[in-house]
Amino acid sequence: MTNTVKLILMTCILAAWSVPAVARYTETMDPNGLTKNLVSDFGLKNDNAKSNQSKTFQKGIDSLAKAGGGRLIVPKGTYRLAGILLKSNVHILIEEGTVFKPYWPKGTKAVVFLLDAERPTNKKKMTLEQEMAFIENVSIRGVGGQFTIDYSDRERRNGEGIRGILGKMVRNFLIENVDVKDNYSVYCGITLTPLQTKRESKDWPVSRSTAGTVRNCRIFNASPGYGLTQLHGAQSVHFENLYAGGGVTLRLETGAVGDKTAIYDITAKNVVNENGRCAVMMGPHSAMNGIVKIEDVISISSAFAVSIGKGGVKEAELKINPDATDGIFAKGSYVKNIRAVFGKTAQVKTHVMMRIPEEYYDDLDLRWENKFFEGPSIGAVKDDTEGHYTVIIENVTMEGFKYNNDKLILKPEDARPGKWGQEVRKWKETKGL
Repeated sequence: MTNTVKLILMTCILAAWSVPAVARYTETMDPNGLTKNLVSDFGLKNDNAKSNQSKTFQKGIDSLAKAGGGRLIVPKGTYRLAGILLKSNVHILIEEGTVFKPYWPKGTKAVVFLLDAERPTNKKKMTLEQEMAFIENVSIRGVGGQFTIDYSDRERRNGEGIRGILGKMVRNFLIENVDVKDNYSVYCGITLTPLQTKRESKDWPVSRSTAGTVRNCRIFNASPGYGLTQLHGAQSVHFENLYAGGGVTLRLETGAVGDKTAIYDITAKNVVNENGRCAVMMGPHSAMNGIVKIEDVISISSAFAVSIGKGGVKEAELKINPDATDGIFAKGSYVKNIRAVFGKTAQVKTHVMMRIPEEYYDDLDLRWENKFFEGPSIGAVKDDTEGHYTVIIENVTMEGFKYNNDKLILKPEDARPGKWGQEVRKWKETKGL
């Protein structure tokens, strides 16, 4: 992390201290309640992640859940595990400096911590009651500072993917002080999504991650196609003090297929992206999303600070919902206080080729899956909604930009005429690619 971003993050933290913190999570953890230690009470071993200790970790959670809940202490160490299922009223307190290495066999997809109810493996035979089940009053938090989920030693391969934390059917949750060390892998470090179901019921008390707070979380070396957080389904969730090195920091791209996909009442503050695509991405696909309110966004050598896309219906969605239409974010949604700092180490998708000034063509390096360049920052805000819906943009500043510094909000008509695919092919020819 550069000295510039350290200074900016410190400014964000000081600003956060000066006003009451926003939170959607309501504290339910009893500091004097039942407390267990995963090492002394359940035999978790600090063996530098040599063995898979998922069963031992899960045993601790199950034991507390049977007793009605409590605090589960994780002493500092390096542990290997995956598929850890939280249960209601259990709070995982992880000592600063602890590292979790995922148990992630080759050719598979993995989740380290899952915030969801336990369900039968055969989804086709689930009852409505089993589908509607959820957990509540849970937290995963670093105590004294950050803990780390580290899969930086894995090269990206087809058919593999990893999520550090996945939230589904959970209500009243806290995720705090998490660092994710990535290596341009598939999926975001923290994902909130609905339960995918074809059942038509309007009486679900919880149908997506609900009433939560995600704060003081970071990811490093994120893929340009992913990033720190991804929201397919969430309701009344607040995000604060987020940082992504690469990718997208707060990805509000509701592209999951299913009738519960959408986000409502989302707030965020202090969202920073460095050397990535953007700090905030809004892409509704076919979801009719509620209001989103975001303040204090910073990009440093990223393609954009904020990227807002037009809705679009996926073919898979049309198969289950032939009446689906282009999605939106509700009226009243906004992003305020946006700061974009120019640099030449952004992750720039090839389809914005006609927005890259030709002067910078020699600075482009085609790196990720032949879809993304490492190259120059383009602007502060990209708005491709074409009037389909409106997100209010206020107080935008740009630093170090030679181009587009007079256009705080870039729209499709601001791109050079021509087809981006043809321009990319011409660029490749000049590079001998």
